[in-house]
Amino acid sequence: MSSRPEDIRHAYLLGERIYLRGATPDDAEICAPWFNDEEVNRYLLTGRRPNTVEQSRKYLRRAMISEREVVFAIVERESGRHIGNTSLHQIDPIFRSAVFGLVIGVRECWRRGYGTEATRLVTDYAFSRLNLHRVGLEVAADNPNARRVYERAGYRVEGTRREAFYVNGRYLDSVLMSILRPEWEAARGERVENDEKVEKGEKAEKQGEEKG
Repeated sequence: MSSRPEDIRHAYLLGERIYLRGATPDDAEICAPWFNDEEVNRYLLTGRRPNTVEQSRKYLRRAMISEREVVFAIVERESGRHIGNTSLHQIDPIFRSAVFGLVIGVRECWRRGYGTEATRLVTDYAFSRLNLHRVGLEVAADNPNARRVYERAGYRVEGTRREAFYVNGRYLDSVLMSILRPEWEAARGERVENDEKVEKGEKAEKQGEEKG
Protein backbone atom coordinates (compact mmCIF):
# COMPACT_ATOMS: atom_id res chain seq x y z
CA MET A 1 0.00 0.00 0.00
CA SER A 2 1.28 3.49 -0.83
CA SER A 3 2.62 5.54 2.08
CA ARG A 4 1.76 8.83 0.36
CA PRO A 5 -0.52 11.23 2.29
CA GLU A 6 -4.19 10.40 1.81
CA ASP A 7 -6.72 12.54 0.00
CA ILE A 8 -9.28 14.05 2.38
CA ARG A 9 -11.97 13.32 -0.21
CA HIS A 10 -11.91 9.76 1.16
CA ALA A 11 -13.27 11.05 4.46
CA TYR A 12 -16.55 9.63 5.76
CA LEU A 13 -16.61 11.41 9.13
CA LEU A 14 -14.76 14.72 9.26
CA GLY A 15 -13.24 16.15 12.44
CA GLU A 16 -11.12 19.19 13.17
CA ARG A 17 -7.73 17.47 13.17
CA ILE A 18 -8.60 13.97 11.97
CA TYR A 19 -11.03 12.31 9.65
CA LEU A 20 -12.39 8.78 9.56
CA ARG A 21 -12.79 6.62 6.48
CA GLY A 22 -13.78 3.01 6.07
CA ALA A 23 -10.89 0.65 6.82
CA THR A 24 -10.08 -1.84 4.05
CA PRO A 25 -7.93 -4.98 3.72
CA ASP A 26 -5.30 -2.80 2.02
CA ASP A 27 -4.74 -1.07 5.39
CA ALA A 28 -3.37 -4.29 6.87
CA GLU A 29 0.24 -3.45 6.01
CA ILE A 30 -0.01 -0.33 8.16
CA CYS A 31 -2.17 -1.80 10.94
CA ALA A 32 -0.50 -5.15 11.53
CA PRO A 33 2.68 -3.84 13.22
CA TRP A 34 0.65 -1.89 15.77
CA PHE A 35 -0.64 -5.11 17.30
CA ASN A 36 2.88 -6.44 17.77
CA ASP A 37 3.95 -3.29 19.65
CA GLU A 38 3.86 -4.07 23.37
CA GLU A 39 3.05 -0.48 24.35
CA VAL A 40 0.21 -0.19 21.84
CA ASN A 41 -1.43 -3.54 22.55
CA ARG A 42 -0.88 -3.66 26.32
CA TYR A 43 -4.62 -3.49 27.04
CA LEU A 44 -5.89 -5.04 23.82
CA LEU A 45 -7.08 -8.64 23.63
CA THR A 46 -5.36 -8.85 20.24
CA GLY A 47 -1.97 -8.44 21.89
CA ARG A 48 -1.85 -11.98 23.31
CA ARG A 49 -0.46 -13.58 20.14
CA PRO A 50 1.75 -12.45 17.26
CA ASN A 51 -0.11 -10.61 14.52
CA THR A 52 0.58 -10.80 10.80
CA VAL A 53 -0.44 -8.71 7.81
CA GLU A 54 -2.57 -11.58 6.55
CA GLN A 55 -4.42 -11.86 9.89
CA SER A 56 -5.18 -8.14 9.82
CA ARG A 57 -6.27 -8.39 6.21
CA LYS A 58 -8.68 -11.25 6.98
CA TYR A 59 -10.16 -9.34 9.92
CA LEU A 60 -10.71 -6.17 7.88
CA ARG A 61 -12.17 -8.19 5.01
CA ARG A 62 -14.71 -9.77 7.39
CA ALA A 63 -15.53 -6.42 8.97
CA MET A 64 -16.28 -4.86 5.58
CA ILE A 65 -19.16 -7.26 4.94
CA SER A 66 -20.40 -7.63 8.52
CA GLU A 67 -23.74 -6.17 9.58
CA ARG A 68 -22.62 -6.19 13.21
CA GLU A 69 -19.33 -4.38 12.88
CA VAL A 70 -17.84 -1.26 11.32
CA VAL A 71 -14.16 -0.29 11.38
CA PHE A 72 -12.81 3.15 10.55
CA ALA A 73 -9.26 4.22 9.78
CA ILE A 74 -8.21 7.34 11.72
CA VAL A 75 -6.30 9.73 9.46
CA GLU A 76 -4.42 12.81 10.63
CA ARG A 77 -5.59 15.70 8.49
CA GLU A 78 -2.35 17.68 8.57
CA SER A 79 -0.08 14.83 7.47
CA GLY A 80 -2.52 12.48 5.76
CA ARG A 81 -1.16 9.61 7.89
CA HIS A 82 -3.23 6.62 8.92
CA ILE A 83 -2.57 6.71 12.69
CA GLY A 84 -5.13 4.35 14.21
CA ASN A 85 -8.44 2.54 13.97
CA THR A 86 -11.76 2.94 15.72
CA SER A 87 -14.80 0.73 15.56
CA LEU A 88 -18.23 -0.36 16.66
CA HIS A 89 -18.69 -4.06 17.45
CA GLN A 90 -21.68 -6.24 18.32
CA ILE A 91 -24.08 -3.80 16.65
CA ASP A 92 -27.56 -4.93 17.66
CA PRO A 93 -30.50 -3.42 15.74
CA ILE A 94 -33.03 -4.88 18.21
CA PHE A 95 -31.52 -3.55 21.43
CA ARG A 96 -29.99 -0.65 19.48
CA SER A 97 -26.61 -1.03 21.14
CA ALA A 98 -22.96 -1.51 20.23
CA VAL A 99 -19.50 -1.81 21.78
CA PHE A 100 -16.89 0.86 21.04
CA GLY A 101 -13.24 0.18 20.21
CA LEU A 102 -10.21 2.43 19.69
CA VAL A 103 -6.49 2.11 19.03
CA ILE A 104 -4.01 4.87 18.20
CA GLY A 105 -1.20 2.86 16.65
CA VAL A 106 1.33 5.66 16.10
CA ARG A 107 2.89 6.39 19.49
CA GLU A 108 3.90 9.96 18.66
CA CYS A 109 0.20 10.72 18.16
CA TRP A 110 -0.71 9.78 21.73
CA ARG A 111 -1.97 12.49 24.11
CA ARG A 112 -2.84 14.88 21.29
CA GLY A 113 -6.60 14.63 21.68
CA TYR A 114 -7.01 12.42 18.63
CA GLY A 115 -8.56 9.61 20.69
CA THR A 116 -11.19 11.92 22.15
CA GLU A 117 -12.02 13.35 18.74
CA ALA A 118 -12.32 9.89 17.18
CA THR A 119 -14.52 8.71 20.07
CA ARG A 120 -16.86 11.67 19.62
CA LEU A 121 -17.09 11.17 15.85
CA VAL A 122 -17.95 7.47 16.14
CA THR A 123 -20.35 8.01 19.04
CA ASP A 124 -22.23 10.65 17.04
CA TYR A 125 -22.27 8.27 14.06
CA ALA A 126 -23.74 5.53 16.27
CA PHE A 127 -26.61 7.71 17.45
CA SER A 128 -27.19 9.99 14.45
CA ARG A 129 -26.77 7.53 11.59
CA LEU A 130 -27.25 4.05 13.02
CA ASN A 131 -30.08 5.15 15.34
CA LEU A 132 -28.58 3.32 18.31
CA HIS A 133 -29.56 4.03 21.90
CA ARG A 134 -26.51 2.86 23.83
CA VAL A 135 -22.77 2.50 23.23
CA GLY A 136 -20.65 0.69 25.80
CA LEU A 137 -16.99 -0.16 26.33
CA GLU A 138 -14.54 -1.67 28.79
CA VAL A 139 -11.24 -0.21 29.97
CA ALA A 140 -8.63 -1.61 32.35
CA ALA A 141 -8.70 0.03 35.78
CA ASP A 142 -5.01 0.97 35.61
CA ASN A 143 -5.36 2.68 32.21
CA PRO A 144 -6.35 6.19 33.35
CA ASN A 145 -5.35 7.86 30.08
CA ALA A 146 -7.90 5.83 28.12
CA ARG A 147 -10.54 6.39 30.75
CA ARG A 148 -10.05 10.17 30.52
CA VAL A 149 -10.47 9.97 26.74
CA TYR A 150 -13.86 8.32 27.15
CA GLU A 151 -14.95 10.61 29.97
CA ARG A 152 -14.14 13.68 27.86
CA ALA A 153 -16.37 12.20 25.15
CA GLY A 154 -19.23 11.86 27.66
CA TYR A 155 -19.01 8.21 28.71
CA ARG A 156 -19.93 7.35 32.30
CA VAL A 157 -18.76 4.58 34.61
CA GLU A 158 -21.51 2.08 35.24
CA GLY A 159 -19.76 -0.78 36.99
CA THR A 160 -16.71 -3.03 37.42
CA ARG A 161 -15.81 -6.55 36.42
CA ARG A 162 -13.35 -7.76 39.01
CA GLU A 163 -9.97 -9.00 37.78
CA ALA A 164 -11.27 -9.39 34.23
CA PHE A 165 -8.08 -8.24 32.46
CA TYR A 166 -4.74 -10.03 32.54
CA VAL A 167 -1.89 -7.61 31.83
CA ASN A 168 1.81 -8.28 32.37
CA GLY A 169 1.29 -11.02 34.90
CA ARG A 170 -1.43 -9.23 36.87
CA TYR A 171 -5.20 -9.51 36.97
CA LEU A 172 -6.85 -6.09 36.71
CA ASP A 173 -10.39 -4.90 37.20
CA SER A 174 -12.32 -3.91 34.10
CA VAL A 175 -14.24 -0.63 34.28
CA LEU A 176 -17.52 -0.69 32.38
CA MET A 177 -18.50 2.61 30.74
CA SER A 178 -21.36 3.65 28.50
CA ILE A 179 -23.24 6.56 27.03
CA LEU A 180 -26.92 6.77 26.13
CA ARG A 181 -28.36 8.74 23.25
CA PRO A 182 -30.12 11.38 25.44
CA GLU A 183 -26.87 11.94 27.35
CA TRP A 184 -24.94 12.39 24.12
CA GLU A 185 -27.49 14.83 22.70
CA ALA A 186 -27.44 16.88 25.91
CA ALA A 187 -23.63 16.99 25.95
CA ARG A 188 -23.54 17.94 22.28
CA GLY A 189 -25.96 20.80 22.93
CA GLU A 190 -23.73 22.08 25.73
CA ARG A 191 -20.67 21.98 23.46
CA VAL A 192 -22.50 23.93 20.74
CA GLU A 193 -23.61 26.51 23.31
CA ASN A 194 -20.08 26.87 24.66
CA ASP A 195 -18.66 27.21 21.15
CA GLU A 196 -21.18 29.96 20.38
CA LYS A 197 -20.20 31.81 23.57
CA VAL A 198 -16.53 31.60 22.66
CA GLU A 199 -17.25 32.80 19.14
CA LYS A 200 -19.28 35.76 20.42
CA GLY A 201 -16.52 36.63 22.87
CA GLU A 202 -13.90 36.56 20.14
CA LYS A 203 -16.06 38.78 17.89
CA ALA A 204 -16.65 41.27 20.71
CA GLU A 205 -12.92 41.37 21.47
CA LYS A 206 -12.10 41.92 17.80
CA GLN A 207 -14.67 44.73 17.51
CA GLY A 208 -13.22 46.36 20.62
CA GLU A 209 -9.74 46.26 19.11
CA GLU A 210 -11.03 47.81 15.85
CA LYS A 211 -12.75 50.65 17.74
CA GLY A 212 -9.62 51.22 19.82
